[in-house]
Amino acid sequence: MSKKIGFIDESGDKSIHFEKGGVTTYFVVSAIIIDEESVSQVREQFQEISSKHTQAPEIKLNAKAFQNIEKRLELLKAVSSLDFRIYSVIVDKRKIFEDSGLQFRNSFYKYINGLLDRELYDYYPYLELISDKHGTDKFMEGFVTYVEENHKQTELFKGPTFSFSDSKDEPLIQLADFVAGSIAKCYEPEKFDPRNREILDILDKKILHLREWPEVPLKFFGKVDNVDEQYNQELVDFIFFRINEFILLHQDTTNPEIKNQLISIYYLIFRFKKNPYSYVYSDEIIDRISVRGINISKRVLNKDIIARLRESKILITSSSNGYKIPCSKADIMRFYNNYSSKIIPMIDTIGKVDIVIKNATSGNINLLENEEYRLLKDLIETASR
Repeated sequence: MSKKIGFIDESGDKSIHFEKGGVTTYFVVSAIIIDEESVSQVREQFQEISSKHTQAPEIKLNAKAFQNIEKRLELLKAVSSLDFRIYSVIVDKRKIFEDSGLQFRNSFYKYINGLLDRELYDYYPYLELISDKHGTDKFMEGFVTYVEENHKQTELFKGPTFSFSDSKDEPLIQLADFVAGSIAKCYEPEKFDPRNREILDILDKKILHLREWPEVPLKFFGKVDNVDEQYNQELVDFIFFRINEFILLHQDTTNPEIKNQLISIYYLIFRFKKNPYSYVYSDEIIDRISVRGINISKRVLNKDIIARLRESKILITSSSNGYKIPCSKADIMRFYNNYSSKIIPMIDTIGKVDIVIKNATSGNINLLENEEYRLLKDLIETASR
C-alpha cells in the first residue's frame, strides 16, 4: 500500500456555553487524504483553482467572499476534481455534555482522539498527518499525544507520523479547513441554508466516512416523509439499533474482513442519511474498501461482506440498483421479489432436470428421494402447486 499524507483541520470551538453568542454547537475534524506521490500535483492544482476564486493569500471558509453560498459551492465544485479523500468526525457538543460521562473537555477530546485513532488508521495504516501549527485549541497536539500513548502497533504499521505547518505556507491545510468548515455548515443550525445540502452532493465521491457522534437520533441531510408506505420509523430504529451494536462490538477489531464490513456499513449509513430511498452501487462500496489497498470483486463483496453483515442481523436489501439500508415495506418487497425471481426459476429447473434423469435411467437415479435432498424436494413440490 502506498503511503498517504493527511492534511487535517477542525471547525468549531471547545466552548460548551451555548447561551453565549458565536459558540458552535458542533465540532468538526476533517482529514484530506492524498497519495504521497500526488501531493505536489494536488497542491499546485489547488493553488491554481484558489487563485481564480479569491485574491486573498489564504483560503478561509469564513472569508467574506465565501459567505455567499454560490461562491462557496463554485469553489467546492472546482476542488472536487482534485485527487483526495475525506474522513470527518462530527460531534454534537450539546448531546455529549447533557447527562453523559463526557461532561469535561478533556474527556470530550480524548474520546474524539480515540475515534480518529481507531477509524482513520483503519482506512490508512501508512499515514502521515500534517496540521496547522497555529491551532487555537491545540487539538492536534492532544491527538498526537493520545496516539503516541494509545495506538496499537502492528507488524504492518510501526507508528504514526505527525508534523505541523503554517496554513499560510501549506495550501492543502487551507483545503482541509475549507472542507471541514463546509461540512460544519451542513450541521450548524445557525448556519442553515437550504442549499447547504449541495455541499455533500458535490463532495459525495470524495467522502469515505462522516463519523457523527453521538449517532442517535439519526440525522438526515434532507427532508424525510414519515409515512409508513415510504418510511417506516419502527423498521429504521430497529435496523440502526443492530448497526450500532455491531459497530460497538467490533470497533477495536484487528480482523481485516470485519474492518471491510465496517467500512461498507459506514458508507451505506452515509448514503442513507443523504437519501434513505436511494441504492448504492457495488462499485461505490468496493471503491471505499480499495483505499486500504484491498481489491475485491462484486462476488466477494456480496459473499464475504454483505452476507456476513446479514448474518449479524443487519438488514441490507439489494436489487438490480445495488444495496441499501431499507426504510420501508416497499424496500423489503423489492428485496423479496429480487430473490424470488432468481430462486423460484432455479427450483423449477431442478424439478424438470430430475424428471429427465428419472426417465433416462428408468427411475434408477432418483436423487430427490435421498434424505439430504428432502428440503429441496419439498420446495419443488410446493413451487409446482
